Order: sequence, then structure tokens, then C-alpha cells
Amino acid sequence: MSIFVIGINHKSAPVTVREKLYFALDKISLYLRDLLNREYVQEAVLISTCNRSELYCETDDIDGVREWFCSQGVKSEIEPALYTYCDEHAVSHIMQVACGLDSMVLGEPQILGQLKAAFSESCAAGAVGALFNRLFQQIFMLAKDIRTTTMIGACPVSVASASIQFARQQTDFARANVVLIGAGDTTELLLKYLKPHLSRPVTLVNRTTEKAMALVEQYGGQVYELHQLAAALATADIVFSSTGSALPLVTKQVIEEAMQDRPGKPMTLIDLAVPRDVAADVVAVPGINLFCIDDLKTIIEHNRRGREHAADKAEEMIRSRSAEFIRDLKSAEKISHAIRTYRGQIEDICLAELNKARLRLRHGDDPAQVLEAFAHAYTNKLLHAPSVQLRQAGAEGRFDLLKFAKELFTIPDSEVERT
Repeated sequence: MSIFVIGINHKSAPVTVREKLYFALDKISLYLRDLLNREYVQEAVLISTCNRSELYCETDDIDGVREWFCSQGVKSEIEPALYTYCDEHAVSHIMQVACGLDSMVLGEPQILGQLKAAFSESCAAGAVGALFNRLFQQIFMLAKDIRTTTMIGACPVSVASASIQFARQQTDFARANVVLIGAGDTTELLLKYLKPHLSRPVTLVNRTTEKAMALVEQYGGQVYELHQLAAALATADIVFSSTGSALPLVTKQVIEEAMQDRPGKPMTLIDLAVPRDVAADVVAVPGINLFCIDDLKTIIEHNRRGREHAADKAEEMIRSRSAEFIRDLKSAEKISHAIRTYRGQIEDICLAELNKARLRLRHGDDPAQVLEAFAHAYTNKLLHAPSVQLRQAGAEGRFDLLKFAKELFTIPDSEVERT
């Protein structure tokens, strides 16, 4: 049985592929129960973010797992982008993910919260046992250690902050009318980073107004419901969208309706969602400039350079911890195997002598004599192999084995040894 990682991410697949293999957080338990029912895995954790969709699992049937994983999207597009890691490489990869080292934005802190949420959902689905509970607790501890002992989290950068840097390069940002679609964590970060740069209040559009109103109370602005989207976009210069919708919210029809009231005035849309919130065909509407999360890579790469030394130190810690985890795991497996094998040998001896005793009882032998014979034979056979090995060790002067045997079987010192 081995630990595997199987998945796609921002390095192996563009957003057009990533959005076709997305596991919504509130449906992770359904996917995992299906996987467990097929008996492909013993334990599993499933995660999807804008950067990646990955399955972490303990299995001896990685081919079955790969087939299941690819079947959740368009197999012909997913397979060329798929990667698989095993054991130490798998553990190292999960640690890199938790620490933000494998993120599009190096060192971004949001992924740790996303991983913890995915782990919690996987626990609720009954997909996490003793091994993965131990593994992920160590991963979360390591992520905390790396944040406190390296500079990987200094001057925190996120997709939200990178998208604002990108937007400032595209338009007259300070006087822009900004619309945010969604009211989740990314939107809250956008509001935080936007506040120092804007002279006008932002507009929030969300399916429900309760959470959006809470954000507006903190950061200012106005709120529109989703059915008012076209009206909200009618005055927008820049639009940031980041929702968890499985289908596009900003369609060509919505954009055409919004643009009727603003002839010739351009609009920049920055879609941070995976799956995408903005339909690709909106670019056919005159004046529309559309960008997705993958378009931020130049900005992100520039910010990455200042963190490479911290990343190198973090990588060293990850290599050490991942090797240590697998080493401890293999040691534990060897010990468990030895115990199981020894128990099996003892049970075989016991069963053989028990069958002899039962046969004698059926023949009418005295039960007391049968029990005495059983105990004598069982004891002799139980001690035969250890006795032979200890005598041989004594003859060869290997008294370390005698010392180990006394410790193993809790044999007290003799009177001579005590004096």
C-alpha cells in the first residue's frame, strides 16, 4: 500500500482544462464516497482550487484511481496534463502545496486554509483514517513552522493583490468604477487591497446580499443582487469576478445589455474564478477586454523573485520532513508486519496442538491429562526457536542478543547478575 498524489495544476494545464475538472467543496464528500464504494482507495483527501484539482490517497490500485479521476472531467484533455507522485515524492508535494510553494503565487497563505477545509470535508466523508490523520497533522504543523521560521510569508502576495497590480497596468485605476462579483474570501481580499487605490466606492454583486452587505459595512460601497448584474456592469470600468459558480455568470447577453447604455466606453473584466465566471465569447462584444487568472503569471513571476531564498529554505525543511515521515512509516510497517507474522506463527502452533487435544478428548482420554499435555507441548514449541537462537548466540559470544531477549520478554535478572 502506497501514498499517491494524482492531479492537474496551473503548471500542467491551462484554465480551460482546469475548469473542466473541478470538485466543489460542498460536494467533495459525494465524490469521495463514490471513490470509496469502488474500493480503489483506503484513505483519501480531495481538493480543488483555482490553481489545482488533486487527489491524495492510499491505494494499491493507482490505475483504477487514475481512471476514476479522469472520468470526472474530459478524459482526453485531462490525461496529457495529469501528474502522479508516490510515497516520499507524494508527501513532499502535499507539503509544498500546504506551504504555498506550489501555488501560482509563491507563498500565498490562502491555500493552507483551503487544504484544511478539504481535509475536514474528507474526514466528514469517512475517507480519512489513522494514516492520513497523522500525515495531515504533520503537514499543517510544518506549514506553520515554515511561516514562522522563513520569510516565505513576508509582504504577503495573493491572486487578489496580483490581479489589482495587473488591473493598474490596464487602465486609469484611481478614478475607475470597480465592480466585484462574489462575496467570498477572494472578494474580501480584493476589497482590502483596493481601498487605498480607489477614489470611488466599489459595487458588489452577489447571489445573496447578506454576506455582501457585511463586506460593504466594513469597506464601503453598494450592493446589487445577481439578477441586477447587467445594471451593475453598465457603469463599470473594471470588473473582478470570483465566485464558486459551476457555470458562467457573465454571459455575452449580459454584457451586450450592459454595453447598450455605454456606447464606446471600454470595460476590463478580470476573471479569477475556476471554473470561469465570464463566458469566453464576451470578447466578441466591442470594447470588452477579458483576462483570466492565467494572464496574471507575468506579475506573479516578478513578485516571486524576492521570495526564492525563503522558498529554498522551505524546500530543505520539506525534504527533511517528508523523508522522515516515510522512514517512520516504513519502520512502523515493518514492525507491524513482524508482529502479525509472529502472532500468526503462534496461532498456528496453538491450533495444531489444540486439534491434537480435541482428538484425544473425542477418544475418551482423561481431560486433565489432555490439558496438561497440551500446555506442555504448546510451551515447548513456543520456546523452541527462541531457545535455539539464544543458545547459538551464547556459543558465538553474541551476548547483545541475550540482553535484547531479556528486554523483549521482560525477563528479570538472575541472582548472580543482581549481585
